[in-house]
Amino acid sequence: MAVGALFLGFNIAPTEETILISFRMSPWHGVATVLLSLAIMHGFVFAVGFKGGSELEPDTPWWAAFVRFTLPGYAVALTISLAVLWMFGRTYDTSLMEIVMATIVLALPSSVGAAAARLIL
Repeated sequence: MAVGALFLGFNIAPTEETILISFRMSPWHGVATVLLSLAIMHGFVFAVGFKGGSELEPDTPWWAAFVRFTLPGYAVALTISLAVLWMFGRTYDTSLMEIVMATIVLALPSSVGAAAARLIL
């Protein structure tokens, strides 16, 4: 998952769009982006049913896979996004809220990369 998040994060982090989008976002936009990232990540691996995805037992509740696979994967994507922003100097001389919002914005494509990498590997 980290490799997939790095692959997309390194391609998007140096651009200005990540910072511009994060400056225009409110905290509610940030929450919506996190929820959208989680839904895309979970849907990409489990709901779509790509070959190579994790097979679940029929009696397994939906939230079990969400808690065991999707949430840790999103945590990896968030961590990678913050690290990539720091490597490109995007966290220098900015407030904590701006760093959090930029990390959330970058975590959206990073989470897609993490989910795709989970299917490939």
